Amino acid sequence: MDPFSTTVGALDITEFAEVLQDIASTLEGVQQPLASVGELSLSEEAIRDLKNTGVVEAVNKCGDACAEFNKSLKKWTKHSSATKLSLRDRLSVQSCQPNVQFAVTGTQLIVQLRSKTDRKDLEEQLLDLQTKIEKHPVLVNDQHLEAQRRKEELQQSSEDEEDDDDAQRTLAIEEVEEQSRLLEDEQVSSGVILSQIQAERTGQKIGDVITSGNSTAWVGMPACVVGRITQQIGNVETTEGSIDRVGVFN
Repeated sequence: MDPFSTTVGALDITEFAEVLQDIASTLEGVQQPLASVGELSLSEEAIRDLKNTGVVEAVNKCGDACAEFNKSLKKWTKHSSATKLSLRDRLSVQSCQPNVQFAVTGTQLIVQLRSKTDRKDLEEQLLDLQTKIEKHPVLVNDQHLEAQRRKEELQQSSEDEEDDDDAQRTLAIEEVEEQSRLLEDEQVSSGVILSQIQAERTGQKIGDVITSGNSTAWVGMPACVVGRITQQIGNVETTEGSIDRVGVFN
């Protein structure tokens, strides 16, 4: 028997089974990618990048929220009754979803970026990563607008609202405001990751260079751009008294 269904029956809120099952599905959608992130083998450099871009914090917060949910469903529904499901209870779980989506996306991007030296199609991979991360701020912005819309709805109080309802509404608004703050942080983090990828794509590939006729070829980069441009040089051939100067030059 589905343990979640058993809990629903025990709480005597069977009429809310569909809504609660939706929350359970949301939770599962958060936990699965979190588990995949935890199984990744990351280098120390990648871990530093994840911490600097806020991905680690997002993963830890969502993981803690999921663990708390599994620990006791009653804790999440203690503000609800047999006729009403608390807005606060539902938002507690749903607010994790956009955060973990960014955490997983950011982690995958950084891991792929750090393993780029093992890929033959480096430029294509980096271009694909850049395209993905450029789309992410658009998604985050949409989620932020949705959070603002939800806040406005919660602020519209009804005349016959009870004191307890008003208190729960206030708490729900505070949680939506926290979600908005996290989404704003995600937008900043997305920009950081995008800058890293764009920096990695600032590179050159030089090869199949053949000089002849007593010519001189400078193959490389001036010293003033060292550290800002990556460069790969291969297959440089000199003939007929020509000279090649390969590497960094003044």
